[in-house]
Amino acid sequence: MVLEISATPYIFTFKLWDWDRLVLDVLPRPIHIEDGEKNIQWNRTTSWVKDNLVNHVEVIHDGDDYLEERTGLHELEFIETRRFTSKHQTDHGFNMLNLVEGQTALVESPKNEFEPYTVHYAETFTVPANVKEYTIRPLNDEIIKVIKAYVRN
Repeated sequence: MVLEISATPYIFTFKLWDWDRLVLDVLPRPIHIEDGEKNIQWNRTTSWVKDNLVNHVEVIHDGDDYLEERTGLHELEFIETRRFTSKHQTDHGFNMLNLVEGQTALVESPKNEFEPYTVHYAETFTVPANVKEYTIRPLNDEIIKVIKAYVRN
């Protein structure tokens, strides 16, 4: 499964190949060979991509209460992604999250700022900026992980 996190409605994806998928009117989806070719960054060799774009996970915190990892988006990206196991803070910003490991989790507010709610694997959920702290815990005896995306400061 691929999770695409994007906040760039002004950037276009130029399809160079589309696995022979069809649009609703049963025609092949359009591909953009000419536009795509103009946008290829030819200096990005295999070694450059491995050094700069392939996920370099970095542990930020590893303790009894939770694990936090930076998932390795390139520093030129304006979105930061972090993977967590349980405890979270909004840091005064809107949080967009996705359950990426485990079947079900319960999202709760230690200060009862919202009603607890259940999320399932691959579901996206949000926590508003006015919520200062929240927890996410498994509903079963399993390890869960969520990925949080936010705009870097």
